[in-house]
Amino acid sequence: MRGLITLLIGVALLSACSAGDSVSALGKFAPQAKTRSSLSFKYLTVDDPVSSVNQVNGINQAGDIVGTTGSGKASDPYQSYLAKAPYATFQDETYKGAQGTMAMNVTNVVSQTIVGGWVINPPQLPGIWAFVQINGLWTIFRDRKGGKGSETATEILGVNDAGFGVGYFKSTYGNNVPVVINIPTETFTALKPPGYSDAEATGINNFGDITGWETGSSGTIIGFFERIGKYYTFAHAKATKTYALGINSSDQIVGNYIDPSGTSHGFILTSPKSGQKWQTIDDPDAAHGTVVTGINDDDAICGYYVDASGVQHGFVATPTR
Repeated sequence: MRGLITLLIGVALLSACSAGDSVSALGKFAPQAKTRSSLSFKYLTVDDPVSSVNQVNGINQAGDIVGTTGSGKASDPYQSYLAKAPYATFQDETYKGAQGTMAMNVTNVVSQTIVGGWVINPPQLPGIWAFVQINGLWTIFRDRKGGKGSETATEILGVNDAGFGVGYFKSTYGNNVPVVINIPTETFTALKPPGYSDAEATGINNFGDITGWETGSSGTIIGFFERIGKYYTFAHAKATKTYALGINSSDQIVGNYIDPSGTSHGFILTSPKSGQKWQTIDDPDAAHGTVVTGINDDDAICGYYVDASGVQHGFVATPTR
């Protein structure tokens, strides 16, 4: 199976390069993010009509999105989809026979779509397993340093065009260990954000820059940004918790923070290393919180919000310039 992943990703990356996409090797420096004024957005609610619980988890340069329906309950399991603008049809991306599927990210590769995420209890396998889906072919795997049996948990939360993913595995001690994953070789390398007791890596761009969130020894949840082994941490000034969930090639980071009243707000963070600039994102129809899950290189964002009736909707928002 590993050879199949290597072959498919190699073909996909070759196709992307021949089409003019820029695919950088892991570890090269991204361009320094430009100083940007706050962005204005046009918001579009994106709901699969088969579900009353929706969220959009990732968006690529073409505006293709992956998302999830369902609440995760046994009677309403997570199911995933891929959709192209204007998001009128939803292509099923659910792992057959599993108790749930969460598609978290989609790459910019032209001829073969690479989707990453995780599945719950795939057939005859207990626990949570990471997956990649390439041109309709699925591969599931896990970090073998994690728990066994029903305690197995490995998730891919972000992928880039160079065949690298990020996520975490649950250790035998019960804490989440952030990892970067060489998908073709199924090689896991642990990340070590400073002072963490529990952490997840959630986004990786085409230059290998990584973001995520961590719980420190004090119990406070903050975001982190990693470039070539050096870590930078950040937290919104008005937050009790800050979750970083995605990153683009300009090192703009998106996620959500929890304010003192317990309400979630989305954010865009520019220049995470120094001179941090924050922009709060609240969907106009949100009454009980907004989460931004992804951002592409054209500053289009995606995520989900909860309306006044307590219903969760997905959204895509594009900048108005």
